[in-house]
Amino acid sequence: MLDENGKPVKEAGPSIPVEILGLDGTPDAGDEMSVLADEKKAREVALFRQGKFREVKLARAHAGKLENIFENMGQEEKKTLNIVLKSDVRGSLEALQGALGGLGNDEVQVRVVGGGVGGITESDANLALASNAVLFGFNVRADAGARKIVEQEGLDMRYYNVIYDIIEDVKKALTGMLGSDVRENILGIAEVRDVFRSPKFGAIAGCMVLEGTVYRNRPIRVLREDIVIFEGELESLRRFKDDAAEVRAGMECGIGVKSYNDVKVGDKIEVFEKVQVARSL
Repeated sequence: MLDENGKPVKEAGPSIPVEILGLDGTPDAGDEMSVLADEKKAREVALFRQGKFREVKLARAHAGKLENIFENMGQEEKKTLNIVLKSDVRGSLEALQGALGGLGNDEVQVRVVGGGVGGITESDANLALASNAVLFGFNVRADAGARKIVEQEGLDMRYYNVIYDIIEDVKKALTGMLGSDVRENILGIAEVRDVFRSPKFGAIAGCMVLEGTVYRNRPIRVLREDIVIFEGELESLRRFKDDAAEVRAGMECGIGVKSYNDVKVGDKIEVFEKVQVARSL
């Protein structure tokens, strides 16, 4: 026990600041310490308080399950990024926990499954392994035991010294977990001006491409008075007597619609594509 000048002292009275060394763990700000006459009595008090703490924690857990039973319905579908977070000081740890807890949406979330102040230990690595979590170290490093587990099990462990970098990496990970949306683009529209019969392809629509480009290898819709009456693909696409891969706006072409022979003058043939678009938080 040291005083404010770093000199050893044997006792300290009320309102006297001291530095205490040799604790097994790092206490939280505001924690109270009790001084007892001997080690045996101190151990008995510690075991009693530890037991009471477990009882309270268990009771709160059961109460939470009952109180949140409806609130948590459907949470199984939510994707979760688990993180084990270690930091050099408690202030940084609390700031990171608060920032990470605010990320996500109705589909993805961050959960800090464990961590604390100090270097990354073997216990932290085992926790990350058991919970399928990523190990983050902020201004700290992993000890030899932790590094061995990380290497053997292929865990993802990352070191940082800027809070912003952690937040950005987690945002990118969550965005990747969201998957993508399917967006539809209209590529071209052709209007049926005449209909011919072919022994090979059935009904052939003589068309004028009004907008964009008509592609032979893209899906199509047949519209009659702006109502979709068929969706499928092209059997053939021709310019005069030649096969064509595409026909642009302002050009005439012959279109054979696969498995559909009811095309009529005035119908429109809409060519489209579906593309995957990345989503963001």
